Amino acid sequence: MSITMTGCVSAIVTAVNLGFSGTFLEHWFYSWSIAFPVGFVLLLLVSPYFKRIVEAFIH
Repeated sequence: MSITMTGCVSAIVTAVNLGFSGTFLEHWFYSWSIAFPVGFVLLLLVSPYFKRIVEAFIH
């Protein structure tokens, strides 16, 4: 899940800032290589809390 989210967000931000130039993939991969570890750690830390909140609304 974090791979998809950080990949899409970093691709969109890279495209907005630089456009689809010849170096798009290089800049996108660099941006994603920073975003993925941060997103993955946040997913691990925050998802249990969100799960509890959702379960409270469902039950």
